[in-house]
Amino acid sequence: MTAMELQQWKQNFIRDYLDEIDDMEVLEKIRKYAKRIIPKKENARPCVIHSQEEMIAKVREAEAQVERGEYITDEELSKEIETWFR
Repeated sequence: MTAMELQQWKQNFIRDYLDEIDDMEVLEKIRKYAKRIIPKKENARPCVIHSQEEMIAKVREAEAQVERGEYITDEELSKEIETWFR
C-alpha cells in the first residue's frame, strides 16, 4: 500500500466510522484504546530543516575554526574517549 493509499484508507475509515459516532464516551474509549495500541515514539526528535544559506554559513564557520586551530584530532579524541571507560 502506498502512502497515498494509506492516507485515503484513513480518511475513509474516519468518514465511515468515526464521523458516525455521536457519543463522547464511545469516542473517549476509542481514543484510550488507540493510545494503548499505537507504539510510542521514543525520544522522537523534531526534524530540523536548514536553508542552503544556513548550511553554507555552518561550513564556513567550521573552516574558520580549523584555520584558527580550534579542533581536535582523531588521535586526541580516541585518547579522550578511552578515559571515559576507566
